[in-house]
Amino acid sequence: MTRLLPLVAIAIVLTACGERSAPPHPAAPSQAAPTIAGAAVVDPRAVPAAFQGVWAATENDCAKPSESRLAVAADSLTFYESRGAVASVKQTGPDEILIAIPLRGEGETSERTFRYRLIDGGAALFDVRSGLTRVRCPA
Repeated sequence: MTRLLPLVAIAIVLTACGERSAPPHPAAPSQAAPTIAGAAVVDPRAVPAAFQGVWAATENDCAKPSESRLAVAADSLTFYESRGAVASVKQTGPDEILIAIPLRGEGETSERTFRYRLIDGGAALFDVRSGLTRVRCPA
């Protein structure tokens, strides 16, 4: 029995030193693009098409320059006295996005974020932070 003990110990050491298969890799997290109203957000710096267009507080403001007027393009926002190129766009909820943008206007540049939600079936754009609702202007 005492002769078997060293052999058992050697067998255990050799088994422990043998090749081991690598543990399976955990599944990669889903890389699915966020969606807005069922459409994938393909470019994290592009405003989704559903949000693009000209918006104003009233239909009357659509026809003239006004402080409530906002032009949303795929890559920029243009307000009455400021403009900027979109730095990033993130979905924050159904029909809602967060836009980060450096705005330039009146000789100054400031980093800003805007949270917009489409309401009334996309006929209006609600600014979550300011509470301002803009209607979509006719094309």
